[in-house]
Formats: sequence, structure tokens, C-alpha cells
Amino acid sequence: MKRFTLTLLSASLLGIAGVASADDGIDVMTQNQYLGADLAPVLGAATAIPFDSDVFSQAVVQALTEIAATRPAARAQALAAEIAQRKPDVVGLQEVYKFACTPYPGFPARQGIGCDDPSIKGAFTDHLPDTVTALRGQYVVVGKVTNLNVAALPFVVNGYPAVLTVADRDAILVRKGLPAAAVDFAELCVKPSDQGCNYQTAPPPFITPLGEIAIERGFLAVDVKVKKHAYRVFNTHLEQRLLAPSLPATRMLQVGQAYELAGVAQGTWDGQRGLLVVGDFNSAPEDVIGPSVPTPYQVFMLYGFTDAWTMRPHAEAGLTCCQAEDLSNRKSALYERIDMIFPFVRPQRVLDMRLLGTTMGDKTRPPGNGGLWPSDHAAVAARLQFD
Repeated sequence: MKRFTLTLLSASLLGIAGVASADDGIDVMTQNQYLGADLAPVLGAATAIPFDSDVFSQAVVQALTEIAATRPAARAQALAAEIAQRKPDVVGLQEVYKFACTPYPGFPARQGIGCDDPSIKGAFTDHLPDTVTALRGQYVVVGKVTNLNVAALPFVVNGYPAVLTVADRDAILVRKGLPAAAVDFAELCVKPSDQGCNYQTAPPPFITPLGEIAIERGFLAVDVKVKKHAYRVFNTHLEQRLLAPSLPATRMLQVGQAYELAGVAQGTWDGQRGLLVVGDFNSAPEDVIGPSVPTPYQVFMLYGFTDAWTMRPHAEAGLTCCQAEDLSNRKSALYERIDMIFPFVRPQRVLDMRLLGTTMGDKTRPPGNGGLWPSDHAAVAARLQFD
């Protein structure tokens, strides 16, 4: 009996350490990187009737100030450290933002003014190259999909006009050395986007005096081989429950997007390779929308997917969202589970599955009370073995 117990303990420790064996399946991870602020006030000001340019600029500056205060470049390094320590085969990233600023035409760049204003200039960075650079060549970007792309948004900061560029992407990273390629959905996509597809189920573009703002969301997938086994991994970020207090709820958009993705994933499966969908679904298993209306979680269950978290031997809640908006809360404040890993059909075993980025040691430097959480979401990582 003692020998058997020691054997089980050794196997458990190997799983915790992430030590690979010859047949240990695929290790996948999903992480919402978090832009650093709530953009709902900006969207609300942009769509307000009547439109007030001063109120809009104030909302933009406030959002950029909040983003800069969360130190996105430092957070990208902290998130990369989680990836580097875990060494997953595939990583699905959501909310991979790029913020850039240029002087308004006719107004020259000036030190400490406009885009260089100290309160906002820390916001102007691109999370994707920041993350890849911090990973020091260990991972490559195999594909991305663009959910939001605002090319020129004029605003005023401290009396000086500037132009803001914003892009929100989801991306898939693959560990260097693994054979991998983005899946070509050209024949299926009504709305192609980079290496993925934007959902047909989306809110109509918001018409503002500054131009259209289209929030589309989307999905992408990669085919990858790990130890001679073939897998297809999808990544997505479904629409949030409410875009802005002044706008209608978007729960039905979530449902439509879930149906689109589950149908494409199942419909393009070759019956052989392991199939997984990861992402931020902005919907918890216990959510209720209305009579006879399935939630996004229930849609994936109806299509034959499995919630990998429920296959774990222990019944921890697995809460993944959300820390305080400014990420400064001392203790973790996660309160719901909306980040998922959905294998298609039931995998043979969940060898190891856990949350990352939930302890004080995961914060940005300086650690402890002076540090910030890397994201308002925890990462979810799982090593799955298929039949």
C-alpha cells in the first residue's frame, strides 16, 4: 500500500511540475490580456445624442490615463513569464490591444504635450509584439483575428489635438519548433479577418460624428502536431454581456456567435485530430438568459464539447474573472468562471489543469502591494490526453 501511495504521489508531482512524458497529450492555455480600462464610457460618449466633442475627449483621455496606470508593457512581461514557466504547446490570447497616437495634422509633436502627455503616453503600446519579445523566441504567432480597428479617432488632451488608433485582436501562439499552420477558412468566411473570421452575428456599426465604429469579434484556429499527434485549436472572445449602459444587452449576440463557432469547429473536424476551443466566452456555466434560450456554455455542450474543468478530480470553482479594473486589489477578487477550454468529444484524461496568475507572486514588479495583477482575468491551462 505504501509503495502504491508513493507512486501516485510521484505521478502527481510530475504533473504539477509540468514534466512531459512520451504520451502526455497537448498542453493548451487561454489568457485574456486585458486592455487596462473599461471602454464603455468612450463608446457611450461617441454614440450620445447630441454628440459633445468635449465630453468625448474627456472620456478618451480618462480611458487612456487608466490604461497607462496599469502599465501594459510591464503586464505583458508578467503574462509572458506565466507562459514561459508553464511552456504550453498552444496559447490562445484575447484582448490583445494596440494603442497608438499621432499628432493631429498641422500640429507638430511636442515633448510632454499631446501624445507625449505623461498621463497617457504609457498606454501607447502593442501587447502582441510586447508579449512575443518578452518570450525571447520561444513562441511564434501563427495567426490572429481583428475584432476592432479604429484607424483615426481625433481627440483633445490638455488642449492639444491628437489622433488615436485602436486595434483589438485575438491571437494564437505556438511553441517554437512545433509544426503548425493557421487554418484557412476562406471558403467558409463571410467576413474574413487576418487568419480568421469575424462573426456574422455582431452589433451593427455604431454611427458617430467621428465615423463608424465596428465591434465584430471573431475566431481563428491552428493545426498543430505535438509528439506526432495532430490537433486543431480554436480561439475566440465572444461579445460581452453589455457594450455600454446606454446600449441594449448583447446576450443574444453571444448565443449567435457561440452557434457559429461550435458549428464551424464541429463541421470542419476530420474525425481524427484532437479538437479544442479555448477563449473568453463572457458567459459563465450558471448563466441564464431566458426561457428556451441556451447560453453560450450550453451551446457548446449541445454540440458535443466538454468542459475540461469539470473533468478535474477536484471540484474547485475555477473562477477566472475579474480583478479590480485598475488591477491594484491586494488579494485576488475573481468571482466568476468565463474563460474555458472545450475539447470536442470527451478527452481520455485531464492530466493537469489549473489557473495561472492568481497569486501575489504573479504580480508585476515591485511585488506585493506595489504590484498589479497581470490581467483582470486568470489564465487557464490544461494538459489533455485524447484517445
